[in-house]
Amino acid sequence: MPSLGCLWNRPRLERLVDGALGPRAGRVTASHVARCPHCGGLVEQLTRLRLLIRSSAPDVADPDWVGFWPAVRVRIASEVPRPARESWWLPFWKPVWGHPRVALGSLMVSTLVAALVLWPSAQVTLAAPVVVQDVSSADPNRSVMVYSSPDDGVTVIWVFNPGDQDEQS
Repeated sequence: MPSLGCLWNRPRLERLVDGALGPRAGRVTASHVARCPHCGGLVEQLTRLRLLIRSSAPDVADPDWVGFWPAVRVRIASEVPRPARESWWLPFWKPVWGHPRVALGSLMVSTLVAALVLWPSAQVTLAAPVVVQDVSSADPNRSVMVYSSPDDGVTVIWVFNPGDQDEQS
């Protein structure tokens, strides 16, 4: 009656006979085969079968290469190779083809330029310069402020009177 060890080691018996098991699995399987008469008998059958197959296999003769290489040489000499067509991008790349430093440098510069051009930036709006002047008046209750913009040519005069409403001129 096969035991649990037989069920575990039976798939490994052929590899044990062929010597294809690793060192640990080979030791475990060999120790099981030494204890189990059923698996030991299977290993003996597999060993005899392996010897029969090796003895019945005919020796394979080396191929005859005498006529092969001269025919290959004749064919190479007689054929005219097709001209290779260059890619459309090759003329653009040829100036930096053999210069990896130039190619890498140009790649880095173009990446930097693209980053600077495409980098999002805040919109900057500059206001026109405004000149503010405080003009004194003869009346101590009144004050006059003059705002002028030299770029636009606009001047605004504010006259403040605490007793009356603000007057604009």
